Order: sequence, then structure tokens, then C-alpha cells
Amino acid sequence: MDPSALYRKALELMENGRSFSMAEVIWSSGSTPQKAGAMALFEANGSVWGTLGGGCLEAESRQRALEALDSGQARVFDLKLDEVGNWDDGLICGGRVRVMVDPNAQENRDVYRQFVAAGKERKQGLLAVIIRHPDLTPGRAFWAPQHKLEGLPIGIEPDAIHQFLKAGRPGALRIDREEDGAPIEVYLEPMISRPRLIIAGAGNIGRATAHQGFLLEFEVTVIDDRPLYANRDNLPDADHVICGDIAGEMAQQDITGDTYIVIVTRGHRRDRAVLESCIHSPAAYIGMIGSRRKSKLIRDSLVRENAATQAQIDRVVSPMGLDIGAESVEEIALSIASQLVGVRRMGSLDAGSKSFS
Repeated sequence: MDPSALYRKALELMENGRSFSMAEVIWSSGSTPQKAGAMALFEANGSVWGTLGGGCLEAESRQRALEALDSGQARVFDLKLDEVGNWDDGLICGGRVRVMVDPNAQENRDVYRQFVAAGKERKQGLLAVIIRHPDLTPGRAFWAPQHKLEGLPIGIEPDAIHQFLKAGRPGALRIDREEDGAPIEVYLEPMISRPRLIIAGAGNIGRATAHQGFLLEFEVTVIDDRPLYANRDNLPDADHVICGDIAGEMAQQDITGDTYIVIVTRGHRRDRAVLESCIHSPAAYIGMIGSRRKSKLIRDSLVRENAATQAQIDRVVSPMGLDIGAESVEEIALSIASQLVGVRRMGSLDAGSKSFS
């Protein structure tokens, strides 16, 4: 569950008067189940939302989160996982983590609302929590949109703040203050909007890929020209469902560098029209289903008709999907989704493709 979704859940629990403690990994080193930014909400009734990776880390965090609920005191603790023994699951990872537990999330309600709103509006910013040493006591959370990062009361140079947001990864920074000699630590969590996945075609593979995109926390848009397919009943996991001329609607999308396009319409002619409508975009990934022969015919025709340059055509992944021996619709969708993750996380296709026509 992405941070924005967990903050939404936290707001929902507050509105319903349900007691919970928020636990978040703010620093990690070595082999650990999760890295900085992993979060879970532990309710007093035993319910858990999100995860810290399971095993000894989550068990210890859950215990301390519930203790914090009883005491009402937020706290930060360190855990060396290779020294944790006698756990039923037998999991010993060997790394170190620092975890913050906060039973008073309602005090940061407005900050969480701003974080969630920024995600909905696809705007960037930073959430910050100051942790005072040596007792490791976390304070209130602060939020600053991208254009007002200098307003965060955390004592970090503006350039360092902007570089942190640019990196896009949560983490903690230590600041040694000269005025009183007491260091502080600042946990920073950037709001980086979900990458967009635009799927052209709502047939079997399009629907299955939309589900995979939902599970992988993409913002999913599906376009089809058939009302029987382009509807919420057929696409329950999509954030946006558009019924209309597929190529025309694709041309109207706000395609940026964090947009991923999957073309799986019901015919070569439609695939070509959709590809032509987005080939000039800065999308991070443009993939088209089909055989190598089909791909070559479409590519050659676009270059021959001066509808695209060879460099633009070379960016198109077709056939698409990692070669995992997929045969069923669900397996094909998984192979496509795996390739999307490779590009998203590693900036590389990272494997060959296989033909699914």
C-alpha cells in the first residue's frame, strides 16, 4: 500500500473514531524486510493496515506501537535484526532499522490531508518530522509543497531539501546545531505522484493489465471505443475509464516522463493509429502487443510516411513483456507488468521480449 493510501486510511480511521498507532521505518541499513518509508497502522482492535515486511521487525513494531497507544507517547526505537531471536517465524535478516511509532496521528491530521491532496493533484512536496536527540522523541509533522520547501522549519539548507525531493526516496537526515549543541534528526517523506499507466484497449489483456497496474500502484487509465468494455463493471481497478475513439482520446492525455503506455487494442490498424498518436510523447515506456512481423510492418509504415523518426520508433517495445513463458491472459499481463516495473525501478527493460499476438 503506497504512503498516500495509508494516510487516507489513517484519516478514515480518525473520522470513525478508531484508535491506532502509526509505525514507519525511517532509516535502514543492511538486509531488512523493508526500507525507509515502509509504514503500517496498528489498530487497538488488532487490525493492521500496510506492512513493515512481516517477521520479527513487524512483530516488534506492533508490540511497541500498541504500547505507545497505552502510554500516549510517540517514540523512536532502533532494532538490530540479527540480534532478535526466539521468533516463531525464524526470520533473521541481519540488518538494522530505526522505526518511529506515533499514537497521536490526529495531531497531524491537516498535514496528512495536504499530503493526500497533493497526490491526487499530482503535485510534489515533502512531509517532515523532527526527531530530537538523545531521547529520540518525534515531534509534529510538517508539510511543504515543492514551491515552498524553504518554509519547512527543519534547519536544512534549501539546496539539500530540493535534492532530497529530486531523489524521491524517504529517509532521515541528521543536523548538528551549533546554538545549543543538541543534534536533531529529520525524517523526510517526499510526495511523488503515482506513475500513470494508460492502456489502449479494454479486452481481456487490457483488463488483466489494468488489474496488475492497480496492484503495482500505478494510476491506471483505460481507453476503449466499446461501451460494453469501457465501463466500471469490466474495469473495477482502473482509476479512469474512457469510452471514445482510442487514438483520439490517447492524443488528449497529459503524457509526461512518468507515463507508461500499453497498446492492446483489437486490431493492427487501431494499434497503429494509437501508436501514431503517442509516438512523439515523452512517455517512459510505449509498448505494443503483437508479433515481430506485425511490429515491423507498423514501424516501417510510420517511418516511411514520415509519421515518426527512426529514433522514436526504436523506443517502442514490441513485442512487449518479459519472456516468462506466459500463455494465459493473466500470465501475459504479468509479463507486461513485470517489464513496466523493470523500467520504473531500474530504468531498463532488463530482459528480452516474447511475442503475444
